Amino acid sequence: MASKPSTIIRLCFFNLMFFGFMRLSSCTVLSLTPHVSTCNGSIAECNQEDELLMESEISRRFLEQKKYISNGALQRDKPVCNDGGSGEAYSNSGGCLPPPSNPHNRGCSKYYRCRSDS
Repeated sequence: MASKPSTIIRLCFFNLMFFGFMRLSSCTVLSLTPHVSTCNGSIAECNQEDELLMESEISRRFLEQKKYISNGALQRDKPVCNDGGSGEAYSNSGGCLPPPSNPHNRGCSKYYRCRSDS
């Protein structure tokens, strides 16, 4: 009777060690394999299999967005901040920055419980 529990313990220990080494060896083999990219096409052509792994349609659309300045934003007929200023910062050349949206002399409503009743 005394030999049977020790045999079971040894067998469990052997199985634990065996499966542990198998898992460790598979992780090591996967990390040592070099990843060589042979695709010379566009990103969409190279990652066709990854496209279906996206979480949702919104994520796919977000990645498809065009990232460029539109013609409407460029406005060729308007100068760039007073001809760009001769090395001056935009705030010094004037007319480039919009007026402040939150001036200090704006007053306060009693609804907001300000310190001064201005």
